[in-house]
Amino acid sequence: MFRDQSDAALWEAIRQDDSKAFTALFERYWSRVFTTAFSHLKDREACEDIVHSIFLNIWTKRHQLQIDSFQQYLTAAARYHVYKRLKTAKVIPLQYTDQVETLPQPAQANKGEEEICARELEHQLESHLEKLPKRCQEVFYLSRKMLLSNDDIASQLGISKRSVENQITAAQRHLRIFLKNAAFLLVFLT
Repeated sequence: MFRDQSDAALWEAIRQDDSKAFTALFERYWSRVFTTAFSHLKDREACEDIVHSIFLNIWTKRHQLQIDSFQQYLTAAARYHVYKRLKTAKVIPLQYTDQVETLPQPAQANKGEEEICARELEHQLESHLEKLPKRCQEVFYLSRKMLLSNDDIASQLGISKRSVENQITAAQRHLRIFLKNAAFLLVFLT
C-alpha cells in the first residue's frame, strides 16, 4: 500500500500518527542510514543503535520536525550520530590510583586564553569566507557545516556535481591562503 507512495505522502501520513506509513519509511531507508554509519564506524551493533535512535527520534518528534528531503535528513543525521560516537570514543579514560605522585603532571595551560584565541581564529575564518562569491559560500557551508555529499548539494541547488566540486576547490584554495597567513602570524607572535 505505502510502497508506491512518495516520501512526502508517507511523511504526511506519519504526521497523522500512521504507524504503517512509518514502517514503510523505515523499510525504505534503514539500510542507507546503516550503510552510511557503517562506512565510518565498522561496528555493526553501534550502527544498528544509530539507525534505531534516528528513526525513534523521527517518530517521537514527528509533529515538530520539518523534513523536506528524507535522504538528506537521514544522511546528515547518520553523520551527526557517527561524529558523536567517535567523539565519545576519544574521551580519555579516568585513571584511578592511590599514589598521586606517580601520575604524570599535566602541562599548565591558560584555557581561557586558548578559548579566546580559538574564537578569534574562527571569527577571522568566517570573515574570510564571506569574501567568497555567494554560491561558493553556500556550497562550502552545505559541504563542511551541514555535511552533505556533493551529490546532495548538487540536487539541492540544481547544479552539476562538477560545479559543486569546483566551488569547494575554490573555497579551499581561498582558505589555504588565509591559513598560511594565520600560521605565519602564530609562529611569528609566539
